[in-house]
Amino acid sequence: MASQVEICNLALRSLGAVSIASIDEDSENARKMEAGYNMYLRALLRMHPWSFAKKEVALSQLAETPILEDYTYIYELPPDFVRLNKTSVEPDYSHKIKGRRLYSNADAVSIEYVYFCEDSALYDDAFVEAFAAKLAAELAYSITRDKDIEKLRKQEFQIKLNYAKNMNAQEITPDSPQQDEWLNSRL
Repeated sequence: MASQVEICNLALRSLGAVSIASIDEDSENARKMEAGYNMYLRALLRMHPWSFAKKEVALSQLAETPILEDYTYIYELPPDFVRLNKTSVEPDYSHKIKGRRLYSNADAVSIEYVYFCEDSALYDDAFVEAFAAKLAAELAYSITRDKDIEKLRKQEFQIKLNYAKNMNAQEITPDSPQQDEWLNSRL
């Protein structure tokens, strides 16, 4: 599996830029990669329910009373939370995420979520390619000063992202649709 430096170097090579030996070396390219790496990783993790970055947890209820009138309980989201996939109390359930908290009327909530997965050894090859393309697209202009290269890298990122999402979706069994009055009326 690709390391952080290998992912950065994939991005740099696609820009025709000089590779780095370490993310914290004293070079312009390393500083740019280090400054954007975690931010762009978080953004990419948020774009899809990646199977390698899923966790399940029962949320801890806070003792505070919600200020929002529609909800009875407040739950603290995990520190590594990036994206909510599903809750244990669906489908007749409403919730709201505000900041690092989940507001709900359910007295107990478990969630499946995408976490901030920094271990690049867990990434599949398609995700690595999409992430390297994301880094290249986001840093293209600051490294090359060429808007055409930036445009090409953004197009390439979209193609690689779609491929990675499709591959990831094929590797899991889809959830069955929840039965409800609307679906049942169609039968």
